[in-house]
Amino acid sequence: MSNQYFSGINYSLGNEDTTLEYELCRQHKPKVTVAIAGSGGRSLPLLAFSDKLFAVDVSKEQLALTELRALSYQHLDHYSFLKFWGYPPFGEYDYSNYRRVILNELPLTHQTRSYFHEVFGPINYASILYLGKWERTFQILSKGLRLLLGRDYGRILSFHSLEDQKAYYDHEFPMAQWKAVLFLLGNKSVFNALLYKGDFVKKSLTESYFQFYFDAFESLFKHQLARRSFFVNLCFFGKINHEDGNPLEVRATTFNEMKPRLQNLEKDLMYINQDILGGLATIDQQHGPGGVDFLSISDVPSYFTGDLEKNFLTKIRPSLRSGGLVSVRYYLNVLEPSLEGFQDVTDQYRDLITRECVQMYRIKIYKAV
Repeated sequence: MSNQYFSGINYSLGNEDTTLEYELCRQHKPKVTVAIAGSGGRSLPLLAFSDKLFAVDVSKEQLALTELRALSYQHLDHYSFLKFWGYPPFGEYDYSNYRRVILNELPLTHQTRSYFHEVFGPINYASILYLGKWERTFQILSKGLRLLLGRDYGRILSFHSLEDQKAYYDHEFPMAQWKAVLFLLGNKSVFNALLYKGDFVKKSLTESYFQFYFDAFESLFKHQLARRSFFVNLCFFGKINHEDGNPLEVRATTFNEMKPRLQNLEKDLMYINQDILGGLATIDQQHGPGGVDFLSISDVPSYFTGDLEKNFLTKIRPSLRSGGLVSVRYYLNVLEPSLEGFQDVTDQYRDLITRECVQMYRIKIYKAV
């Protein structure tokens, strides 16, 4: 993986809907869960139904962000949490002084506190929710989208009924302009220029970039309310525009489910600053092999090359209990790894996958046998 792309704060809000993994943990109640940390939004909710969570990431900055999120979950009520991070309905207000006070009060490690004072300082303690490279890229893309879509810009997010939204999409949506948007903005050259700096993931899918993005958005628009997708909000507005768009991990019901399990973080949450294979090796060494019940590795395998493309499941199998699950999100590069020691059980979770609110990933679920 590229050191240039996977450095600094890459994701501050997050690029995945963790509902799938959250519901998998609700169903299977894993004792030990290992997850790519990301912004913390994709990993911390899994602790609600797990006895222990190992948050693994190659980026120290992402682990620091996960620590900040974890402690704000632990010490703040829901209202204060939303205000500190700048989620709707608090995104348009200035809570700089409040944010500075909270940052000093949370029991962060000295290193993490110092780091975030350096992050917040230059922006006068404004919200860092959209400070990540990924989020800033979509703020730029949203401006191009606004220009190209014209007067119907954002109307797809105005519906409270899925049937009304589908009728609008089928009969009134500015399809010609939308296709122009996807053709002009949804391609390797644009993403390399804005985000990946030449390290954009290789594409193994046979369809064009245009067709891939068109199909993904069509799935979003036809299977769920666009206004409830934080990703669609980000694409159209460069931010979450209203409370309906808040991601799963900050909704009141989820927050209240997570809260009791986040009271003993020192015991139940461990941070590992390594790649996923190195992190699993560390866990095996410290706690014994074969102890992981659920492994959530984001889209990391999309960036594997060489031997890992074929054998990454084989390499992680010794860390898993029999019956343990692995969730993988393939982005453009869908691998066909050796399934020795695994069963592909993706179809058992098709409904959850269809309702995932980003739809830019081909999701696979593997079960250790």
